[in-house]
Parts: sequence; C-alpha cells; structure tokens
Amino acid sequence: MFLSRKTKRSRQSLQYYSNRVSWLYRNLVFVIIFCVVISTCLYAIYPLLLTFITDKFSPSSNSSYPTSIPWLTNKTECEHNPGRVWRDSHCWDYEHDPSF
Repeated sequence: MFLSRKTKRSRQSLQYYSNRVSWLYRNLVFVIIFCVVISTCLYAIYPLLLTFITDKFSPSSNSSYPTSIPWLTNKTECEHNPGRVWRDSHCWDYEHDPSF
C-alpha cells in the first residue's frame, strides 16, 4: 500500500512537470514567432518611415530645375515674369519646384 501511494504521487508530479514543460515550450515558440513577425514588419516599415522623417525634417534645398512652359509662345510673354528665360524657341522657368 505504501508503494502504490508513492507511485501515484510520482505519476502526478511527473504529469505536473510534463504539463509545465509543455507550457514552457508553447510559450517559447509563441514568443519566437511573435518576434519574427514583429521584426519582419519593422523591416518592411522602417525604410518608409525613415524616408518620411528625413524628407520632413531635412532642410529644403534651394535647387531649381528648369522646365519648359508650353503655353508661352513668344519672348515677351516669357520674360514678363522674373526667373523665366527664352531659349531655343521655348520659355524656360528656372524656379520650378520638383515637388510640384
């Protein structure tokens, strides 16, 4: 009788230990998968976020890009506004903003 009681407790303690180890492994796998998913999402979002932040807070450059204005067809109409030049039968605007 004493032996049977001891084995019963041993089985219960073994089952408790087994459940605890199983719970530990399940949580560990969950945490690993969660970390992989989060890092993948951050890897995808980080370049976009970095580009947005650097564009937002970087000083704007004063560089201009020449652009032809097709509706101005003669030199007087073209040079009426400052920053425009008549060249090669086209009116060129040197104050064009690239983000326009």
